[in-house]
Amino acid sequence: MARSFFFGTCLIVLASGFACGGGDRQPAQQPTTQPNTVSTVTTPPATPSGPVTSDPTVLTPDEKNRDKALAPKLEAILDAFGNFEPRLSPDGKLVAFRSNRNGVPELFVSEVGKPTSEAKKIVAGPERVASADWSRDGKWIIFKRDQGADENFRLYKVKPDGGDITNLTPGDALHRDEPVLPRKKPSTIFFSARKTTSPETFINTLSLDGGEPKVIFTDPGPSWAVVANPEGTHVLIFRFASPTNQIVFDLDVAAGKTKRVYPPEGKSAGISHVDFSADGKKIFVATDSGGEDNVILALDATTYAETARYVQDRPKTARVSELMVSPKGDRLAITVDAGNRSEIRILDAKTLRHERDLKIPLGAAYLGDFTEDGKRFALGQSLPDAPPDIYVADAQTGAIEPLRDDKRNGLASLPGIDVNVTTVQAHDGLAIPVHTYLPKPRDASKSLPTIVNFHGGPASSSRIGWSWTARIFTSQGYAFVEPNIRGSTGFGRAYEMADNREKRANAIKDVETINKWLRSQEWADPDRLVIYGGSYGGYIVLMGLTRQTGMWKAGVDIVGVANLFTFLKSTDQTIRSAFVDEFGDLEKDQKLLEEFSPMRDKDKITSPLFVYQGQNDPRVPRAESDQVVVSLRTRKVPVEYMVAPNEGHSLDRRENRIEFGTRVVRFLADHLK
Repeated sequence: MARSFFFGTCLIVLASGFACGGGDRQPAQQPTTQPNTVSTVTTPPATPSGPVTSDPTVLTPDEKNRDKALAPKLEAILDAFGNFEPRLSPDGKLVAFRSNRNGVPELFVSEVGKPTSEAKKIVAGPERVASADWSRDGKWIIFKRDQGADENFRLYKVKPDGGDITNLTPGDALHRDEPVLPRKKPSTIFFSARKTTSPETFINTLSLDGGEPKVIFTDPGPSWAVVANPEGTHVLIFRFASPTNQIVFDLDVAAGKTKRVYPPEGKSAGISHVDFSADGKKIFVATDSGGEDNVILALDATTYAETARYVQDRPKTARVSELMVSPKGDRLAITVDAGNRSEIRILDAKTLRHERDLKIPLGAAYLGDFTEDGKRFALGQSLPDAPPDIYVADAQTGAIEPLRDDKRNGLASLPGIDVNVTTVQAHDGLAIPVHTYLPKPRDASKSLPTIVNFHGGPASSSRIGWSWTARIFTSQGYAFVEPNIRGSTGFGRAYEMADNREKRANAIKDVETINKWLRSQEWADPDRLVIYGGSYGGYIVLMGLTRQTGMWKAGVDIVGVANLFTFLKSTDQTIRSAFVDEFGDLEKDQKLLEEFSPMRDKDKITSPLFVYQGQNDPRVPRAESDQVVVSLRTRKVPVEYMVAPNEGHSLDRRENRIEFGTRVVRFLADHLK
């Protein structure tokens, strides 16, 4: 099946990435009279002549003791582990899935229909497993893993019993994507790969029986191989120009040549998912059509002419983020991303007529895959009061059953939470979707210190669901707030593009709007507001602290971008090329990049700041965080710096989550007095 290509969270997430600020959510972020006024510049800031480095904070014995005392409470929260990404074996008897029950995402297999049976660990740590899928004949499970979360993924195969683990790609270090598996050629896989130094993409073929990968096509821009027709003679390639501009190409494997499928030449559109029909005669495209119409198009696989369409209009601004084709060719399962929640629907594959909705609770959901007989499909789900888990749905009735019934030690002891959904009016009349997590029970006569978590992306969204970070803070008496400011997905194309380039000033105004709104809420303490976020959300933290001095009591910056110049020069160059429409061109838009770089106004940060960084981060390299820490230490602004040596653009490991949680809680307790 074609995997979902949901671009956004923590810059660009193509597989199981670090959902900044959301933790276990899965496939997966000072009044001024003129807060957006900027100084006139004629030249960009000079790139540092050498690397700007700063050592992590050395804790005092007292700080270490306080962290140690708090750790058991956080361990109870992290004991509520997640199960992710269910993949049913072709015969439907087994399910492969990832789980972080042992402290890092590992690969497990269990029997379908026996949710209380023991899950067999197939691939253990210490390195994470990033994704997994069955070979079409069910003989192998193919998975990805990297080292130290550096995203130089290699593909492996392993028997379902855990035997014969084989590295399929022992060559150069590359960013490799999920394998594409043609249904009628079970020994063949395709995959895309690229270097960090260039957006150029290599489309490879590889035999599971042995041999070296072979490059069959090279695309000069960032692209992904997403699905093959049943015979493996054609592969659909997804070219990414920006979060709202993608192109689907049809690669003829034998000829090594491509044809443009959608959108037509001269047109642009956002595309979230593509797949072949079960017989390979149609191509399904989930798209916004270059406007606010969210549809699924059925195109003839030879002429690319439209043969049917499904219009997604519940709600109209939501988009189809995933689609999955039954091997029998009778049904499609789709995920609808409504911004702060997910819905799953079943369509007739021939007419694209809606058949039924799955009855799922308010939360985040995503698709797994169909069994070969097309009678069932897997899905994952995350709820505010339940960790991510895996399920199987009856394709005809929509009935859902759990694939696992694991006991989570400590879950029952956690305090409850109240989840509320609302909108806040922006300065220009736009409605900003916001959801809040409040501890339950609470004393209504007392206001709460409040964490305001801005998601990564920016083309992503905060969806209601389980969040270990929200649970940590609500258990400590905080309110936890997640705004989906402009630029977020799931609320329409115009809303997603409303922060591009010069419009970023309006997104920063949204941050100020949320701050002012919180000051009017009876449950929020206006003197203890904390701005918090990861990746692009970390960038928002730094922008808020520099442009809204005095409005935020403290900040927590997780792998955030500090300087758009140094970031775009040093990041994965696929990300650089994809962010031209979003932020600007490094060579042509120097003034624009200067205007919206936090480091331009670094001396305006006066609030205490906690900074987290993964040492091996290929997306937002450590130098970004180092710049901030050096600046604050120079001016003696309170700053605590945590660097995880075995993480990248991630916070995956249990021990790092415990350290992060205890240190942030202690840091904020000291600075919110």
